[in-house]
Amino acid sequence: MSERSSTDVLVVGGGPAGCAAAIRLAAVGHRVTVLERSTGRTPFARGDLLVPAAVDELADLGLDVAGLGGNRITGTRLSYAGRSVPVRWPETPTSTADGAVLRRSTLNTALRTRAADVGADVHIGARATTPTVERGFVRGASIEYADGSTGEISCRFLVIADGANSRFGRGLGTHRDRRWPYAISTSTYVTSDRSADSWLETALGPLDANDHPVTGHGWVHPVGDGTLNLGVTVLSSYRDVRGVNIVKLLDAFSESVAARWRFDPTERLVVPVRRRIPLGGSVSPTMGPTFLVAGDAAAMANPFNSHGVRAALATGRTAADVLDEALTVGNSTTLQQYPRLLDDALGRYHKVGRLTARFLGRPWLLRSALSAGIRSDAAMGAALRIATNELRDGETGGAERAYRLAAIVARFAPSW
Repeated sequence: MSERSSTDVLVVGGGPAGCAAAIRLAAVGHRVTVLERSTGRTPFARGDLLVPAAVDELADLGLDVAGLGGNRITGTRLSYAGRSVPVRWPETPTSTADGAVLRRSTLNTALRTRAADVGADVHIGARATTPTVERGFVRGASIEYADGSTGEISCRFLVIADGANSRFGRGLGTHRDRRWPYAISTSTYVTSDRSADSWLETALGPLDANDHPVTGHGWVHPVGDGTLNLGVTVLSSYRDVRGVNIVKLLDAFSESVAARWRFDPTERLVVPVRRRIPLGGSVSPTMGPTFLVAGDAAAMANPFNSHGVRAALATGRTAADVLDEALTVGNSTTLQQYPRLLDDALGRYHKVGRLTARFLGRPWLLRSALSAGIRSDAAMGAALRIATNELRDGETGGAERAYRLAAIVARFAPSW
């Protein structure tokens, strides 16, 4: 059976980016349809950390992270070579003081429920297969539903937010610049009586099989429900990245923190799976005549730490603002603002992140930088401020000075 329907905005993907756009558009009266291909809780672990700015973005959408069971996080202990430095979240005039850890499946369910509550038409188990293109304009999509039925939805505008390595986006010509770094990540859950801890642990430069620090990090995120989210990320800029077995790196990291976090590294609740995450705006274009690309589908994840939820929520917000104007004034040329808005907000930061990843991809440079930085609490605080993009305009602190210097260098560096 095939069904036909229409909507103002069709959102492909019901994750943070797609739902952020859908909630904002539906709340002001636009007809919005959300298609989410997954039908339930994913069997795979993903990063569950919400930095303070992401908590604020969710509050703006009407979601209380604490009310959803999120574990309040005060800061992170940055560690390297046996030394650990506790660093609280950076305080800024626009951000709450605390972050949180909340299972991604719980977050996604809450976002989809909120979208439906404000009037969006949310379809779970619906996969957008191919775009409908008329005279060069995207006018909808063909759909396959979980029960085997099919359908078509026509729309005025479309938001592509179906995650990293977006199939639907590639069907409309999006592509990743292969010169730019990406992240390789894996994670799992383990049981621990330290699950309610209010501090994360972030291990900088985890060691590979040859005892060389890897350009990346390991993490322990206390979920608050009796489990820990445990994982590692490696950046592709690491010189010997092809020789890194990410699952074995997780094994080694698990062994190194198991006693401290009181868990059995052999008793994992889910099987770790290797994931590749495009970073730093490496996917283009982010706009077509009648469509926008947001979140991981546009490779908006942070190039310093590969976190993607904050950027997904922010790009969903920007997409909603642009589409609201386009629908209100009836002029699709409004969409041309979107790439510029993204570049104004994140372009320089992304380039500095890509340049930093290249610089630290050499083991001897990485070892030198980490050995020097871990000795200074101020340096670690500055590193966290830069990595979370919580820089203060007009400030002259160490983080701001270091970032401005890197930005000057990046201005003259190639665009990778």
